Amino acid sequence: MDLTAPAPRVNGGLLGRFVGRRVLLVGKAEGMEGSLLRLRTADDRVVSVETKGGAFGAEFVEFEAVVKSETAVLEESHCVFGSAFGALQSAEAVARE
Repeated sequence: MDLTAPAPRVNGGLLGRFVGRRVLLVGKAEGMEGSLLRLRTADDRVVSVETKGGAFGAEFVEFEAVVKSETAVLEESHCVFGSAFGALQSAEAVARE
């Protein structure tokens, strides 16, 4: 598992290319079951985020996470953007990188 390189910002469709690597992933929190959060990404994919616990009161969250599979990540840290953050902004940022 390579965790030394800078974390690229990805969308749900790109996760499969980064298995075992650290990434930045932004999405809309859609529900939590235990420590698993359902996150809808800017490209309309649903990703399971294995969180460190706690509640996510905001809609939009960015996770620094290690990719476990093309649909699942393991949280290392997160940043809450609140409900005013637009998913389109995230999609545009991914397109520029």
